[in-house]
Amino acid sequence: MMGHVLFLLIFNLFFPAQALSQTNPYHDVDDLMTFGENLERDKQSLAVVEKSLVKYGSTYQFLWRASRACYFVGDQVAEAEKTRFFERGIETGQRAIALEPNAVEGHFWLAANYGGLAEQKGPFRALQLIKKIRAGMETVLQLNEVYQNGAAYLALGEIDRRLPGIIGGNLDRAISRLEKGISVAPNNLEIKLSLAEAYLERKRKEDARRLLLVIVNWPSDRTFSKSDRSIQYQARQKLSKL
Repeated sequence: MMGHVLFLLIFNLFFPAQALSQTNPYHDVDDLMTFGENLERDKQSLAVVEKSLVKYGSTYQFLWRASRACYFVGDQVAEAEKTRFFERGIETGQRAIALEPNAVEGHFWLAANYGGLAEQKGPFRALQLIKKIRAGMETVLQLNEVYQNGAAYLALGEIDRRLPGIIGGNLDRAISRLEKGISVAPNNLEIKLSLAEAYLERKRKEDARRLLLVIVNWPSDRTFSKSDRSIQYQARQKLSKL
C-alpha cells in the first residue's frame, strides 16, 4: 500500500494533472476566431492554425479551419491584400475536401473563398467561379443544410437574385431558396434581408415590409454581432423608402 502511494506521489510530481489532461488542439484557433468581428483576432486565429498545420501535419480539422480563417481575414483586409487570402483559403479548402470528401466544413469554406475571390476578378472569371460556388453550396445542403446557420441557402439565393436571367439568375428560384433558408435558420437576419430585397424586386411590397420590420425589431443583446447591426441599419434604410 505504501509503495503504491509513493508511486503516485512521484508520478504526480513529474507528470502533473494539467500535463496529462487531453486538451482540445483546436481550442486556441476557435477561441480567437471572431467571424469578422475583429480583424486582428481573426489574423491571430489564422496564424495559430498555420503553425498547427506545420506542427501536427495537414489534418482535416486544421485545414478547414485554415480555410475559414482565410475567408474572414480576406473579407476584412484592404483590397490589395484580399486575393492572396482567398487563394490560400481555396488551397486549404481543396486539401480538406481531398481528405474528407463527405464532411461539410471543407465544402462550405472552399465555396466561401471562391465567392470572395469572385468579387476580386473580372466578370468572365467571376462567372467561372460562380459555377464552383453553386456546386459547393449544393453539396453543403446535401451534407448539412443548417451548417453556419443556413448560409448555403443565402449564398445560392443571392446568386440567383443578383445574376441576370440570361446568365443563370432566377428571381423566383432565389425566393424559394431564401424562404427555405428561413425555415431552417429562423434567426438568420441576413437571409431575411436578402429575401426582403427579393420580394421588393418581385413587387411584393407588403411581404418585404413585414420582413424588414421583423429585422428592425429583432431583440438584441450584448452578443449582437456587428454584421447583425449592419443588417438592421440596412433594413431601416429600406423601410424609410417604402
